[in-house]
Amino acid sequence: MTIKIIISTAIFLLSVFEIKANELCLAVKSNNLVEASRLLEHGIDVNGKNALGYTPLMLSAGLGNYQMCDLLLSAGADVHILDNRMGATALHKSAQSGVVPVAELLIRHGAFIDMRSPTNGNTPLIDASWYRNAAMVKYLLEAGANYTIEARGTLTAQVIAENAGDKHIVKIIEDYIKKVNLYKSNTTIYTEIENNNIAEIEKLISDGLDINAKADHTLNGALKGITPLLYASRLGKSDIVKLLLEQGANPRIVDWTMKSTVLHKSGYMGHPESIDRLVIAGAELNAQGPYNGYTALHDAVWHGHTKTVIALLDAGAIPNLEGLDGNTPLDLAVKYNYTDIISILSKPEYSEQN
Repeated sequence: MTIKIIISTAIFLLSVFEIKANELCLAVKSNNLVEASRLLEHGIDVNGKNALGYTPLMLSAGLGNYQMCDLLLSAGADVHILDNRMGATALHKSAQSGVVPVAELLIRHGAFIDMRSPTNGNTPLIDASWYRNAAMVKYLLEAGANYTIEARGTLTAQVIAENAGDKHIVKIIEDYIKKVNLYKSNTTIYTEIENNNIAEIEKLISDGLDINAKADHTLNGALKGITPLLYASRLGKSDIVKLLLEQGANPRIVDWTMKSTVLHKSGYMGHPESIDRLVIAGAELNAQGPYNGYTALHDAVWHGHTKTVIALLDAGAIPNLEGLDGNTPLDLAVKYNYTDIISILSKPEYSEQN
């Protein structure tokens, strides 16, 4: 009898929550800020979906209502949720509506600009072109959207605009591509790092190079969103790492793709030479990447870089932190049968570090 009452109560509460979620969606659709605020203050789930599988934020973004989006985001609305029907995000809806300030707001709150809907492969940029929203196309490009991505029909945003006869949008995209190509031809720091050309790097710095600026676009091996110090650490250019740190490079800046630190780069690629210097300069030794929860030590073990493992441990790396998969560095060493690394991690002076 008690179990039946508990189940009945749970079903009742679930139905109440669904009704309240729909009430919030209705308030959002009518752009009723007062009612939406009241519901949120009473604890309604800001991410609850309506019967069609849309969150309040998706609905508001699709309508282009900035204040409502701001209210929902302040209450904890999740920009990453996908709708139930097409797998689109709130940013897709915003691209369709064409209201640029709403898209700006969503991206400031972490919306992934190149998210592809799993059903049709559309990104927000493709949607903006498809819905013929020129201002949105321009904004998304300037915000870093990838114009080379193709939808399921193998169409890029530019081809969609060409097919629709939208000459203005085509010109916006072509002008942006020219700008990207000019940037690539004028940005030489990453090539000089690859070539270990210290004299030229010193000249670039003396000429005013911002050594903490992230790459606006991918330049060969240097991916978009990487700094010179991150790149030098990845390539194991210890003399350049030293130079950049002396010139004020910030060792706590992470990259764009994985939120990796300079030590993640060194650990993953197996470059022990600069680890002490980076740690002394303030690099976060035990930072766990948000993608897999791995530390630099995890990365070094994962790829069997014994000398780098020792360097990280000697610098004070904690050896028993777990990644999101539950593995410690020792677990990874056992998994991949790295006997030398297993022995090192099992030494008392390391195994007791915490």
